[in-house]
Amino acid sequence: MNKPLIVKKRDKVKGLYVFCKKCKKTIDSKICGETGKGLRTCKDIEQHCFRGVVTVPNTNGAKRKTRVFNTQNVEEAIRLKFEFDKELTQTNYQLSTNHIMSENIKPSLLIDCMATYIGFLNNEGVEEHKKKIRSIQHVKDVERYFKYFALCLKTNQIDHMIFRISQLNDKIVGLFHNYLLTELNYKNKTYNKVISQLKHFMNWLIQDRKYDLENPFVGVTRRQEVSNNLTITKEEFSSLLDKVLPENGIVTHSNGLKRNLYRSWMIVAFKLALETGLRREEFMTLKYSDIKEGEGVDVLYIQVENFKVNRLMGKEKEARQYKSIPVTVDLKELLIELNYEENKGKDIYLIGSDDKSSRETLLLIVSKAFSHFWKFTGSSKKANLKHLRKTYLTALVKHFGDKATMISNHSGIEVLKKHYVNSQQLVSATTNFKVL
Repeated sequence: MNKPLIVKKRDKVKGLYVFCKKCKKTIDSKICGETGKGLRTCKDIEQHCFRGVVTVPNTNGAKRKTRVFNTQNVEEAIRLKFEFDKELTQTNYQLSTNHIMSENIKPSLLIDCMATYIGFLNNEGVEEHKKKIRSIQHVKDVERYFKYFALCLKTNQIDHMIFRISQLNDKIVGLFHNYLLTELNYKNKTYNKVISQLKHFMNWLIQDRKYDLENPFVGVTRRQEVSNNLTITKEEFSSLLDKVLPENGIVTHSNGLKRNLYRSWMIVAFKLALETGLRREEFMTLKYSDIKEGEGVDVLYIQVENFKVNRLMGKEKEARQYKSIPVTVDLKELLIELNYEENKGKDIYLIGSDDKSSRETLLLIVSKAFSHFWKFTGSSKKANLKHLRKTYLTALVKHFGDKATMISNHSGIEVLKKHYVNSQQLVSATTNFKVL
């Protein structure tokens, strides 16, 4: 064969590709997969044939079956492809012979690589021993970052629909860098988070999927972050609770639709967040059965799963890590208010047990509600729900010093002080200190 094997548009069949037996690559368009030059310049035209590719159902494209057809006749290849489809359907995609193999897809387009990665994050096509539990919010965040990257390409007159993963280089990363800072106006912390996730994505392609690429995100300079370790005073918190009223809960969205963020359990949810110092998912999923009796008279503590660590480490079942939250005087009063004695040991949520919404929805509501009701306090502080946790941890360090990590479950006091503790509060605690 003197001419390259090119399938005309009218003869194209889904899942049928031109394949080079020499370089073992699929030939896209009229480009040689080995040299990247025009197909007519390929020295191995005689090695060109056809290959059928069938995606295994319910794997989100993560697995496929392939067969090489040793023919250069397109009509013969189409017939063989249909026979291949029928054969796989009849064997429920479990067929395993020398000329059929199950393999991970290695798409060449950026958008396809991103879609495959999202499937991986959702454990689609991942072997049981390699599966990790990831929060829905984390996956949504990564999807959003991918969307921004595509918008960045579009903004710079680059067609993201045909952009190949091999075209990703320092120049493209530079465009994305500018897009994050100028178009989206991202602060340093958010910028670092986005770049970090893109870096993980590329590392996954290179290390897990064996792509022959370099990671252009490795050289991106991490921007300096300034921790906003804001704390809330007793007076400010009381003012907030006074504003949590049904009539104050109405919020009007940009499309004109109105929504009421008030819930009957909202005040106790804010109190529980403050008195435990737990993350949103942790205090919103607490159950009465998580409250344990310790040694001694009326000694209680709350046993809560450390979701963040367990997800990062892939810990499940008996390997899960838990932390113990002491029940202080104020926290005990709150538990009594929540009918602890009546519900002791029951597998019932402390917050919103009668709410028909999903836990995921309640997590979003409690965050938005805090920011919404905070505006009614008139405070100049830009506080949100996470600052209740920072207030708790600051008080913890003021009282226990470096031993606070035994309660907070942080790896070290420096991590605690850098990301959570208000240094001004610690300084104020030393006003009565005397050297002599």
